[in-house]
Amino acid sequence: MPQPSQRASRCDRAQPMAAERRKEAAFAVLQETRQNPEQVHACNVRASMVRRSFLKPYWRPFQPCVNVMSPGTPQTPTPFSAAAALSAARRLLQAGERDRAAAACRRILLDAPQQDEALHTLGLIALGDGQAAAAATLFGRAATARPDYAQAHANRAAALRRLDRNGESLAAIRRALALAPAEAALLHNLGAVERALGQTGNAIAAFRRLIRLEPGNGAALHALTDVLRTAGGLDDAIMASRALTALHPASAPVLGNLGILLQFQGQLDQAMGCYARALRVDPTYAEARSNLGLSQLLTGELAAGWVNHAARWNTTANAKARHTSPLPAWDGGPLPDKRLLVWGELGVGDEILLAGMIPDLATRGIGCVLETAPRLVPLFARSFPNVTVAPRGDPPHPATTQPDLGAQSALGDLGRWLRPNFSSFPRRSQYLVADPQRVAALRARYQAMAEGRRLVGISWHSANPNHRDFKSAPLPLWTPILTLPGLAFVDLQYGEHSADLEAVRREHGIPIIHDDAIDPMTDLDGFAAQVAALDLVISISNTTVHVAGALGVPVWTLLARRTGFLWCWFSEREDSPWYPSMRLYRQATADEWEPVFARVRKDLSATEAI
Repeated sequence: MPQPSQRASRCDRAQPMAAERRKEAAFAVLQETRQNPEQVHACNVRASMVRRSFLKPYWRPFQPCVNVMSPGTPQTPTPFSAAAALSAARRLLQAGERDRAAAACRRILLDAPQQDEALHTLGLIALGDGQAAAAATLFGRAATARPDYAQAHANRAAALRRLDRNGESLAAIRRALALAPAEAALLHNLGAVERALGQTGNAIAAFRRLIRLEPGNGAALHALTDVLRTAGGLDDAIMASRALTALHPASAPVLGNLGILLQFQGQLDQAMGCYARALRVDPTYAEARSNLGLSQLLTGELAAGWVNHAARWNTTANAKARHTSPLPAWDGGPLPDKRLLVWGELGVGDEILLAGMIPDLATRGIGCVLETAPRLVPLFARSFPNVTVAPRGDPPHPATTQPDLGAQSALGDLGRWLRPNFSSFPRRSQYLVADPQRVAALRARYQAMAEGRRLVGISWHSANPNHRDFKSAPLPLWTPILTLPGLAFVDLQYGEHSADLEAVRREHGIPIIHDDAIDPMTDLDGFAAQVAALDLVISISNTTVHVAGALGVPVWTLLARRTGFLWCWFSEREDSPWYPSMRLYRQATADEWEPVFARVRKDLSATEAI
């Protein structure tokens, strides 16, 4: 048997030959460890060779004794370095190896449970994995361990915001800003959270502060534009949007957004110029083309407007709302032996407005299946007896998939073929028919309450989140007409508004008839009967005026100056080609309702007004 010195020299000789004569070296070391399993030096050489992949081609015969060390043999462990482990964790996280990065951080925390960088890195991993609650806790521990750790406070705010804990998020952002007052991302997040909390003024101030710090910050200009628009500061929003356009003059979305603001403000020529510029940059930009179409409709360019507005079906907002029917789009021509599927879009008021074109199809000899909002079905079915009226739903109603259907069209797309100019509007006094029995019963009841006074229905508020702030005319502004003698006013306002009615009764002694039996939100057919029972309707632009106009009831519509997207009233007209029974009362100056109500009072005072 070889002596120890011989065994050691055999192992020593094996190491330099390993790189060139791997098999020979491997078997030399294997022989030594088999003859003397307690030979630590040989076992270590073998383990090293395995780690360096020298034994991979000969792995199987050596596998049982790889890294076998004699029990009790003292070893020198590699010292643990927290700094090295943290550096490795960062590299692993950047490389996308999240689990290994987390394991490295947890190893650090075994020795130092309050190590702030390890806690913060684990928080980043948790946030990236969608574990916002865990991330908030980890960032909080990091900030507690190191109170001046601005990034930990900032990231804790981000995690809390994902949890909709905006109040706590705001406190964390403010703490971070106290440590890093010039950090742009923190100021942006401050404005966003304040806006989410309804602190609009503070949000505007935060974004303005950020823009002063970084005048070229496009994200801040965009955020400021949006919060100003929703707050009603349209002039300031346009200024911010123009600044953003100066930064990005070749951005179709930026140009398109400026066009939207200008259109809201009523500056239609400038708005259409922005849309045209956006389309020169990107001819496929559907949002700009669709909005250009709305502007053209508003200004009376009907033929071009209908064509361009059809691009709405290619926008992100409307793509999912498009009907899934496999039928081809109607091209305006005859459909021999076939019927047309027409489907509603947008809100109930829009469907009522556009349903005025349904009788035109019968005039052209085209049968129709009309898919509409379920609560419109009773009213439409009575009004269009030769049309199959089906409720919109999922799955689709069987009537919408019948084999005799030859083409399909959205209600709004009918205008291209049926309303190409103003002369194509028929002078049809009405096209909807309310339930005559309900009308008679309601009128008799209201007349008894009115004691001989004329019945006038009123509605003052819009629930549309895009238009309500400037469309609505608060009930106290109606006092000049509510105090006129000889009139009994009937509440046609949908939604909860009992406080408004009580305030008018208490402050002016004016009782407004409210009928609990009629709920426009759940019984639109009943609401139509209620409207038809009245002598006159006065309302801001909402579903009420569409119902009244379609029924042929005299209706006076109060329009805000900023009607840039309420295209159906067109520009500067005092009448409506859609509804012959309608008068339009427009604001001359934005937000000034008093002159409007003065004109209404004057006309109401005339004995022939109703």
